Amino acid sequence: ALAEIWRATAIMLVILVAGMGLIPKEYYEAAEVFGASPWKRFLRITLPLLRPSLQTALILRVILAFEIFAVVQALGGTLFPVLMGSVYEYQFDLLNSGAAAAVALIILVISIGFTLLILRALRVPKGATI
Repeated sequence: ALAEIWRATAIMLVILVAGMGLIPKEYYEAAEVFGASPWKRFLRITLPLLRPSLQTALILRVILAFEIFAVVQALGGTLFPVLMGSVYEYQFDLLNSGAAAAVALIILVISIGFTLLILRALRVPKGATI
C-alpha cells in the first residue's frame, strides 16, 4: 500500500501544484485587501479555481487505483488479493477468458461510475477559465 501511495501521490501533487500556479495572484491580493482570512481565501478562491485540476487528479487516481495490481503482484504476489488480481487469475491460472472478461467489465463499470460521481461532485461551469 505504501508503494502505491508513493506512486500515485506524486502525479496528483504535480497536477494540483500546476493548477495552483494558474490562479492569478491578484485574486489573493484583492481578498486580502477586503480582509479575508487565509481560510476564507482558500475556500473562496483556491478551491473553486482548482476544481478542473481536482477533477483531473481524482479521475487519474481512480484509474491508478485499479492499476494497483502491478504493484501488488511485484511486491506481494497473491498474499494481498485485489480486484484486478481476479482478472489475472481467471485468465491465466484458470484459463477462463469469459469470466476474466466479465470481471474486467465490472471493473470498467465501477471505474466509470466513480468518474461520473467525481465529475458531478466537482461540477465545473461550462466555459470556466482561469
